[in-house]
Amino acid sequence: MFRRLLVVLALVLVAVSALPGPAVAQDKVELTFVGWGGPEEQAVFQHLVDVFNENNPDIVITYQPIPTDYTTTLKTMIAGGTPPDIAYVPDGDFSAFVPRDQLVNLQPFVDASETFDPDGVWPSALGRYRWDAENKVFGQGSLYALPKDIGPTILYINVDLFEQLGVALPSFETPMTWDEFIDLAQQLTVDTNGKHPNEDGFDVNSVEYWGLGEIWFEDGVFNNGGTMVNEDARTFTMAEDQNTIDAIQFLSDLVHVYHVAPSSAETASMSIGQMFEAGRMAMTTNGRWATTGYRTTLAFEFDVIPFPVGPGGVTAYMDQEDCSFSGWSGSVGVAIIAGSNGEEHAAEAYRFIEFIAGSEGQTEQAALGFQIPNQIELANSDVFLQRDQYPAHAEVFIEAARCQPPGPWTRTPNYGEWFNDSFWGGVWPAVVVDATELAEDALYDAAETFQEDLDAAWASIE
Repeated sequence: MFRRLLVVLALVLVAVSALPGPAVAQDKVELTFVGWGGPEEQAVFQHLVDVFNENNPDIVITYQPIPTDYTTTLKTMIAGGTPPDIAYVPDGDFSAFVPRDQLVNLQPFVDASETFDPDGVWPSALGRYRWDAENKVFGQGSLYALPKDIGPTILYINVDLFEQLGVALPSFETPMTWDEFIDLAQQLTVDTNGKHPNEDGFDVNSVEYWGLGEIWFEDGVFNNGGTMVNEDARTFTMAEDQNTIDAIQFLSDLVHVYHVAPSSAETASMSIGQMFEAGRMAMTTNGRWATTGYRTTLAFEFDVIPFPVGPGGVTAYMDQEDCSFSGWSGSVGVAIIAGSNGEEHAAEAYRFIEFIAGSEGQTEQAALGFQIPNQIELANSDVFLQRDQYPAHAEVFIEAARCQPPGPWTRTPNYGEWFNDSFWGGVWPAVVVDATELAEDALYDAAETFQEDLDAAWASIE
């Protein structure tokens, strides 16, 4: 009898335990996300965070913008043992973080993803966030960040000033040669007496309108087939690459020989950017990121054209074929920081990164106009082209995104340490700013120092 009672009690307990009870709340994964940007970008990313949190109830992302000294602050947070979980990683700083095992390998998550297709993303955007840890090669191997954007550089033009001076607009498809560009810039450079630089009596100290603000260094080199380092990024090549030498000399001559761009003395009181915005400059270099501000601040119609291409041709990104022009493009990646809560919850952190790099996140960012979507198909749609707004020929950016390589800072460690002092502190002032030396001589004299510093940069991660 007693044994039968025990059996009955056991059955009752089993039945009771099987009944549904109150649900146990699942712990949410809380992750911090840091980045920078102006008020418009911050508003967009706060909105994206809110949308993601609403659609992913098991995750809470907290957005923490860092408005100034971003990279220094991020490095300090990592060194101090309080890293953020998810962070912007500019392409120029990627090589400072990834060799030191400070970023989480995203490749397993990308391979397993059912929503993010790397084949539909600009190769240049993805390539700059790859790292072959075994062979210590940048631009190959696994992905350690996904790009939130790609920002090509281009020549912006003041359409109204062209019309005012009676100068025909150049082609929006076919790049000019150097000679054609010089001729155009001279037509657009006018002193207060109405004289052009190729006319007797032109006064370079009394210019009313400048044809050009500047062509940035990398844009000049890559649009003459030049290089800065060799294929494995371990040998400094600028001093022996005639295309590079000629490109830098061309940039100097635009200022000091052809007088179509202002010298440093002329920009001391009014910067190139201020001159362009004031309507005193016909053409100047900037990135896609300038479009948002230009749409609200410029009082004239603006558009974009390709860079001029020198006799050396173009240096295009890897296997991109039939590139009509080049230049350099910038980008910012989004990564999981090693040693953070994000690494412990890498699957959840990756889900947010994938959202930012995916079509929804890209559409929101592209609406502002400051970037080109990662997805090639999306970039070729009205989401980006926005034909009801300036610039009218936004498709020029599409060719730039396809063809422009990143700067060499994505392929070498400690770029600022091995390159900046010798180039920006030595070669550039001597050749372009002051014109006291020819490009060939200045690069030759500095070549040994460049190579020694480059060797030291690689040694620091080996």
